[in-house]
Amino acid sequence: MALSIAKVATWLHQVDKSRAVVGWWPEQFATDDERLAYKVQDAFLKKQVVKQGPLVGYKIALTSPQILAQTGLKGPAYGPIRKKRVFEHKATVRADRWTRLGAELEIVLIVKADVPAPKGKPYDKDSIADYVGEARAGFELIEDRGADYSRLAVNPLIMDAGWNGGSVLAKPNKDWRKLDLGNLNGSISFDGKVVREGHSGDVLGHCYNSLAWLANKLHDHGKRLKKGMIVSSGSMVACQFVPPGSTATGRIEGLGEVTLRYKLPK
Repeated sequence: MALSIAKVATWLHQVDKSRAVVGWWPEQFATDDERLAYKVQDAFLKKQVVKQGPLVGYKIALTSPQILAQTGLKGPAYGPIRKKRVFEHKATVRADRWTRLGAELEIVLIVKADVPAPKGKPYDKDSIADYVGEARAGFELIEDRGADYSRLAVNPLIMDAGWNGGSVLAKPNKDWRKLDLGNLNGSISFDGKVVREGHSGDVLGHCYNSLAWLANKLHDHGKRLKKGMIVSSGSMVACQFVPPGSTATGRIEGLGEVTLRYKLPK
């Protein structure tokens, strides 16, 4: 039986609203067709934007050794970022509004001009560089719905918005171009204690490689990066699950820090 895009998108929307645990993906919604998985993502996004705001960018998943080891998956893959899920510098979210919250440490790029279709050859690290207007430290907030990591597959991750639950962006650094974005250390701390460290060069070698991959992939799907879009370029560390009631801090040298308070309900 052919997979119904509308049926899967509606199911995902219901799961999202109810904050239901999805330990593993239902067999009746499984597919080996990556293009079909992205079509489900698009249909789910149409439901998400009603309350979460319009598409303002993309996250890139499965880009570093730590993440690949944690998930057992191969990438990359992308997912949509929605406007009302983007926070500046600091964010507070309630534990009763998440199934399981993870934090990933990323370099976030801001696109400074519409990216046209590649001409002659795909974009690479050098040819995509002219379209970068800003680089910041950031958290990607992960909603993995309590997934069993021993039973993951890529296409369900794609269908479910790449597990993107939000983004927290550090304050801008006007001197970011003086930094070697492929050679920066970063860390995540919970309540002041470092729980994970990583290196920006582990993300496909350089965050511009991630951006180039995304520009090419979007073109293949009839989409494109537009001026002002946010691109969360991939985590340099394994996803860190935030304990309810704690505060997570992400730091990338030269690009500043972000803070996430995971608040227990009263």
